[in-house]
Amino acid sequence: MRKRITTLAAILVTAGLAYSVFRFPFSAKETPPARLTLTRVWVSGQAEGVWSWLRKEAKKYEKETGTRVYLRAAPAETVTDSADAPLPDVWIASTGESVLAMEGYALFFRGEGAGIATPMPTSLLFYQPSPTPGPSAAPQPTADISRFSAILAPKGVPAAGPAIVRSARPAADFAEGKGDAAILTAKQAEALPFHASALPLPAGSGFVPVYGTAETAAGAAFLNALLSEKAQRSLTEAGLYSPSFQLYQGTDPLRAMIENSR
Repeated sequence: MRKRITTLAAILVTAGLAYSVFRFPFSAKETPPARLTLTRVWVSGQAEGVWSWLRKEAKKYEKETGTRVYLRAAPAETVTDSADAPLPDVWIASTGESVLAMEGYALFFRGEGAGIATPMPTSLLFYQPSPTPGPSAAPQPTADISRFSAILAPKGVPAAGPAIVRSARPAADFAEGKGDAAILTAKQAEALPFHASALPLPAGSGFVPVYGTAETAAGAAFLNALLSEKAQRSLTEAGLYSPSFQLYQGTDPLRAMIENSR
């Protein structure tokens, strides 16, 4: 009898423990998981280099802040006032409030007649331009667009003139001999199957800015991170240029030449 009572008591204790585990899965000391915060970033009409930079910076931002960054390709008409389509926290496009980065271009043509203008050497590889004396680039000639009969240029680059021929693939067309010059990025020029000399475009006409507009406080925080010195320094990984800092002086003559034509 005693053995039966002991066995029955053990069964009841086990049942009670099982009930408490399933009824109360979390102890009083445990805290529920924190709610995930999300920053929505809509990107319109940007090149792969810009996307590459944004992806890397978004991952860094997530790691540092714990805030998830959702990047989405979206046309401008996607933004509406409809409750079914809420505004993003950040809008990145060809127009906006703050310049986050720039794509840079130069004029490239066949021949050895004009080489790349090399900046004066400097020990400061990354410095902010200022009116005070400091490292400066050597004077460089400006491309004389009138000497060319057909200059292949991508859409969006502000360079203008009667010789400009807009092309969806200027580097490929130039390589195929469809123009005697082309407006290209340094990366595109480096991939050409022949030697090409380079000259800077007239001031400001070789840059396509990338703008960011914050719609919320969360968006403003992410934009501030993109404008930080650390994030701006990483623009070199995508071959982009900074609106506030010089990135290529003393390290890359071709990109330094483009940078100095701002």
